[in-house]
Amino acid sequence: MSKRGVTFKLFAITALFFLLFYAIVLLGQLLFFESFYQHQKIGGMQKKLSAFGQKYEQRKWSEQRISQEMAAFISQNKAQLAILNPEGKLKYDNLFRIVIQDDNGLKVKISLFFLFDSEKNDLLQANLKRGERIVVEGYYEDEATKDLFYPVIIHREGAKDIGSLPSGSEAEQLESISGVITDSLLPHPNQWNMRQGLLYLALNEWFPLSDAHKETLDNGEMIREEWTESLSGMRGYVAVQPIMQDGKVNELIFMIVSLQQISEAYDALKLFYFYIGAGGVALILLLSLIFSKIVAKPLLALNQIALRMAKLDFSAKSQIGGHDEFGSLSRSLNRLSETLDDTLKELHQANERLRADVEHKQRMEQMQKEFISNASHELKTPLSIVRGFVEGLRDRISESKRERYLDVILDETEKMEELVKDMLELTKLESKTIKLKQSHFTVSELAEDIVDKLTNQLSDKQLTVAIVSGEEFPVYADRSKIEQVLFNLLMNAIRHAVPGSEITLRIDKNGEHVRIAIENEGEAIPDEQLGSIWERFYRVERSRSRKTGGTGLGLAIVKHILDLHESRYGVKNTERGVRFYFELPI
Repeated sequence: MSKRGVTFKLFAITALFFLLFYAIVLLGQLLFFESFYQHQKIGGMQKKLSAFGQKYEQRKWSEQRISQEMAAFISQNKAQLAILNPEGKLKYDNLFRIVIQDDNGLKVKISLFFLFDSEKNDLLQANLKRGERIVVEGYYEDEATKDLFYPVIIHREGAKDIGSLPSGSEAEQLESISGVITDSLLPHPNQWNMRQGLLYLALNEWFPLSDAHKETLDNGEMIREEWTESLSGMRGYVAVQPIMQDGKVNELIFMIVSLQQISEAYDALKLFYFYIGAGGVALILLLSLIFSKIVAKPLLALNQIALRMAKLDFSAKSQIGGHDEFGSLSRSLNRLSETLDDTLKELHQANERLRADVEHKQRMEQMQKEFISNASHELKTPLSIVRGFVEGLRDRISESKRERYLDVILDETEKMEELVKDMLELTKLESKTIKLKQSHFTVSELAEDIVDKLTNQLSDKQLTVAIVSGEEFPVYADRSKIEQVLFNLLMNAIRHAVPGSEITLRIDKNGEHVRIAIENEGEAIPDEQLGSIWERFYRVERSRSRKTGGTGLGLAIVKHILDLHESRYGVKNTERGVRFYFELPI
């Protein structure tokens, strides 16, 4: 079954969210941007036209100031503006002009309103300045007043002519004036464009005004309409602000704003959005993938550690740092891992101790059963013998047998006493309640004392003991317990030695320990029984003689004493017989 990880889910959610947001932004701009921008622009222009009309009406500007304010309005708002009378005739068509003073001191206004586009560009490049002398050919608006002159060509000494002379009779009808420039109002380059032509087209179509428009203006209200030029299809917005005087319309401020550039910009913007949209989608997918991997990486790492913890593997540790939630989760997971690891180790140790205790209990129960069984068996024979001889004495046997019966009873009693003594000693050792009384002593001296005590046992089998010792060092152990070990091992060697042979007791230094080895000459122990001889009541000779066999507890006592000393010990078969060995610390 396929699984979709957190990286894919995070990538899908992030990408979907940003793509949806991106699509809403793009669609919103594509569907509503044009109308929104147009509404904002028109609303702003209405407010500005209304403010201009109030200033014009209240401040009673001079003609020069009116021209300056109209030029500033056109320049700032990129709109065409005209002040008309109620019939639609221009009152100020000399918005852009040059004022010259002739040699007689007469000032003449030269209108620049009707220059061709090429002539306007030449005029701007000529950069005419105050104080320069120019010669202008053209015609007066009114021959009577001669205050406004329309130029056809402008001459300046040392510069290119602005405009060109017409051919034929028209050139002969032109008048020529000359003078020094005293004032000028020149437009910016973008103020001479098709908007000016659009203004005249609009005026031609709007005037004379319709009755509905007249009624609106008579009420002092502004006319606001979107207008499309019938020939070219150019879109514009027309606003007409009435200037009232004595309750009647005295003047009209006519403004037209071209909407064609908004449509053209919007068409270009749609194509631009197509390309930027494709790039934006690719960028969103890439950034979403990178973001999802960055965010999901610590989660995946923590998940891997959690999976290993689920398999009880606590060796892996999270390396994620930081002070954010990931860092906190990482540290918590590491603490949890350490706590679980310690708890499981403690639980494992407790289980091991419990298992050891159970095994020890089972072993002790088994040993108890064996002890009772073996003790019953071991005590049964001497008790039977003692009982038989006691009954014989009670039956008043002859005096000649009476002495032998008493010797047998005494001998069996001593054996039972020895058996009970060994059993009690072994019980103390197995209970681990004995505390060692350690001191330094030499093993060779202790061995010689024990050999002297075993003189009778050695002479009965015509045995000798050879104590072989090199450079000897004192050992650190419980002297009385080691004496018991040597005694039991020597007694065991005597019992199983060939009569007339020699028992060797070798003492050697082995590093930081002294190694004691006792070897006799006799029958070897079967290999499969070498590990069992340390058990209580275990005898290699199953059909032993009661005279040669011991209690069966000697080697078990040796084992427990050496275990208390944490000694290395063992038994092995040799070419001559059997060798027992153990080590004690120096």
